[in-house]
Amino acid sequence: MVTARTAGFLTASLMAIAIAGCATTTAHGGLRMSAGRLDRSAQAFAQDAQEAPRGYDQSTTYTGDARDFADRAHEFRRTVEERGADSSDARASFQDLSRSYNSLRDEVQHSGDRNARRDLRPVTRAYLDVEDNMGGARTRSRYSDANDGGSG
Repeated sequence: MVTARTAGFLTASLMAIAIAGCATTTAHGGLRMSAGRLDRSAQAFAQDAQEAPRGYDQSTTYTGDARDFADRAHEFRRTVEERGADSSDARASFQDLSRSYNSLRDEVQHSGDRNARRDLRPVTRAYLDVEDNMGGARTRSRYSDANDGGSG
């Protein structure tokens, strides 16, 4: 009887450890995937902004912000891949990424360029996904899809 009880306890303990390991792997794998998606969408947006007026108004004020954000998104992805999601380097890189994103978002919103606002949506979704994977926003984001208002 003691052997069956011990075996049951051991089995339950091993299952709990395995589930915890899977959750950790999924969370970090999710961040890697989100960081990759953000990198790709940021690069595409920066390229479109650079090639104005093909897609955007001639007088883009956010081209520099788009390039800066794309560079930071790329660096963040590399940091997560090389040093891990829990590293202090990843957290510091995310803080820089966040400031750059907010600057870009503000410039695009102030530009009045409907095409740019529309094309920024995939970037925003990818950014918010990364933010969630990094532990979420401390407060409700003023840039969430619910607040997007479908402008564009």
